[in-house]
Amino acid sequence: MEFNAKRRQQFLAEKYVETKLAEFDDVIGGPEGLEANLKSKERQRGWHASLARGVGWEKFNRLQLAYTAGEDIGPLRQELEVIVTAYERYGHLMWRDTQDRNEPVFTFTFVDEYCTLMQLIGLCFLLHRRDLLPRLAALQDGENGSNGGADVIYEEFMIHVFGAENRYGTEQACQVRPYENLFYALTEESADNQLKELNLYLKHWYKDLAGTGWHDSHKPDEYGNQGGYYGYWSFEAGAAVLLLGIEDDSSLHKYLYYPKDLVAWARAHAALSAGEAQAAIRLRAMATEPCPKAGFWSTPAQPDSRRRFEAGEAMPTIEGSAWGATIWTWDDAQA
Repeated sequence: MEFNAKRRQQFLAEKYVETKLAEFDDVIGGPEGLEANLKSKERQRGWHASLARGVGWEKFNRLQLAYTAGEDIGPLRQELEVIVTAYERYGHLMWRDTQDRNEPVFTFTFVDEYCTLMQLIGLCFLLHRRDLLPRLAALQDGENGSNGGADVIYEEFMIHVFGAENRYGTEQACQVRPYENLFYALTEESADNQLKELNLYLKHWYKDLAGTGWHDSHKPDEYGNQGGYYGYWSFEAGAAVLLLGIEDDSSLHKYLYYPKDLVAWARAHAALSAGEAQAAIRLRAMATEPCPKAGFWSTPAQPDSRRRFEAGEAMPTIEGSAWGATIWTWDDAQA
């Protein structure tokens, strides 16, 4: 399909996408890129954590760019897990440096980070990757739930994963504008009122997020260069539509940043549900835990780590890894 016909927002040009994708490859995995520097000796305290955070951010932007450019949605399911894994590495490095396991990976009171967190949560629902939400919660909740109840909108989403009885009651909203209308939508009982609040939310979404670093990034700078634009998307609004069971969301299609294609895809692939999510959770093991299934496993904590384990065998720890905790994942290729 011709590029302009398949792109999901009009600000993208095909050459720009090609250039940015090449830049992502270089920034993340190039000879002087983030991953290469993570393998080198740490120059100062916090440097590796900063690099790891950069990996998560760049991979998230790459996913947004792929969606905005009109790429197929299915492959984004795996890309989302890659992003969550990257932020897990950042979290473990940050906690190592700060010695404070209760510091959240995404700061609720910083609008840029809060916005990213909401977008990632939205993508988990829309891409049917609910299995990733407990992992995001582990980055935010602190030890023994010490940060529980930090934000009411975050809690409203997590209730759909853990159940209300396993989450934290609160009336605190860390980011009122524009997110209060999203909260109202999630807590209204009638479909009419839910849509009314979602319309209000999306009407103000872009304007109220003017303080973020990505706002207006589609506009060229004084030299005529466009930089840092990967798409504007309220994935969390799409997730709300899905969770609320709203069947007719056509009134939201007028908002450029409402991910209507992703909502439609999520509905069409509703069979990718809880059973698959639970299987994904089982096929992941932390170091020292018993291997849940005999076969080949690998960990990003060590290059060329693929090896076979027997069921019940203790998963080993990779010492001195920049990833922090060692997380083993099932290898889809079992030959």
